[in-house]
Amino acid sequence: MCDATDLAVILFPMFLWGFGSRIHPSDLPVRLIRRLLDDCPNIAVIRAEGGFPSIMSIVECHRHFGEEAVISCPIGPVIPRVMRLLREGRFDEVTQTYWQLHPARKVTQGLAAQLHGGAFINRQAWKFQGWLQGYNGGPLRQPTQRIHDAQMHALRKGLVDAGLEPSTDPLRDFLVGRYPG
Repeated sequence: MCDATDLAVILFPMFLWGFGSRIHPSDLPVRLIRRLLDDCPNIAVIRAEGGFPSIMSIVECHRHFGEEAVISCPIGPVIPRVMRLLREGRFDEVTQTYWQLHPARKVTQGLAAQLHGGAFINRQAWKFQGWLQGYNGGPLRQPTQRIHDAQMHALRKGLVDAGLEPSTDPLRDFLVGRYPG
């Protein structure tokens, strides 16, 4: 049992931990998250990236736990729209959005071995995907893996193919401010 006087914590299910093959495809199933929330009342945020690049973990976390914890997922502006549609009960539109994003998921899956080989988070790729959607992300913590132009172009094209409007700024603009001096 967690001590309720502890600091607020973030529960962070994530695909790179490898739970998906042993526990559940969403990395942490709803029943386990429920148990954690019941036993650890100091969980304030669920950073719902389990099962990535699928968004179903975000949808399920919002549906089951959205009244108890902040549900966070920094993978672009589509997710807040999906959450609004869920609150409004517009499930057909949520399903349409899920399949609209399929091209971007396929590109991310296809590049996963190159970008995340050895089960490391390629922070540069992660920040680049956020940058494409209008986030800054700030400086990169060193050391970081490299992301190549071909990978950057593929990730951008996946978002375009998904009907999103990623940044069309030159790729070099992503690097501005990433390397602290």
